[in-house]
Amino acid sequence: MSVAGVTDVAEVREVPFAADLRAIRRLAGVLPGDWPVAVNGIRVAASVRPSKVVIEGGNEAPVTMPRTAFQVVYRDCTVMIDSGMDRETHDSFSTPDRREPYFPEAFAQVQKALADARMIVLTHFHADHAAGVTQADNFATLAAKTFVTVETARCLLNTPHRPHLRMEAERINQFVIFDYGDYFPIAPGIVLIKAAGHSSDHQMVYIALQSGREILHSVDAGWVLDNIVQIKGKAAPWVKEDKGAVLGQLRWLNNVYSNERNISLLVTHDDALIDAAIKSGTIGGELKL
Repeated sequence: MSVAGVTDVAEVREVPFAADLRAIRRLAGVLPGDWPVAVNGIRVAASVRPSKVVIEGGNEAPVTMPRTAFQVVYRDCTVMIDSGMDRETHDSFSTPDRREPYFPEAFAQVQKALADARMIVLTHFHADHAAGVTQADNFATLAAKTFVTVETARCLLNTPHRPHLRMEAERINQFVIFDYGDYFPIAPGIVLIKAAGHSSDHQMVYIALQSGREILHSVDAGWVLDNIVQIKGKAAPWVKEDKGAVLGQLRWLNNVYSNERNISLLVTHDDALIDAAIKSGTIGGELKL
């Protein structure tokens, strides 16, 4: 319905998100072994979008949104959080007149880091998080140490992010497929947090370091930190999210950002935040190879 040229927009009903930090911190110490010593991040590509699609109420100012992968470093091994994506998959999101930045040398680092990692964790099925594994020449080797949830496996099978990423059950069954309730300690100091909304299989990642510092990777609940600070969701028409669930997660993350001074937030696609995290030493800007 519209009156005097004003179109009504259905109100988004916020779904409360009440992750329990005390429980998450406790679970970080459940598995035996030393906690990690560092987290590294790398940008394998970028997408440039106007602010008005990145955040509700934005404008035409361009926002550079890196496509990233993160590496959790232990004294004797590494764990990869997401896998970047290959050039073919990256280009499938472009048009001939708008080719977006891709960094093949960085993706080569990711490929080496994936091969060397003791474990790979995919936070959700979207191409920029999963295709570095699903499209890899050494898929079978990587899949044997790649942990995906039941819901991620279902998405890869039934609702691939791009048509060429559809996977047959035989290949999906090569992953380590698991399920959990609200939280899951996947490795010493690392806890997965179920956070469906951006996608049905979306997860956040809590990391406790030996130094006592804590990192919370919000993944794609918000694309940039401003989504969290302003508690405003994305406005890209092609993104099909549970907006109410995402809004609840943004409010929870805003509370963490405002009140948990020991926790540093990582946001997948926030270029400035990643630069600041590298400059401050919160994360390293090169992968350990």
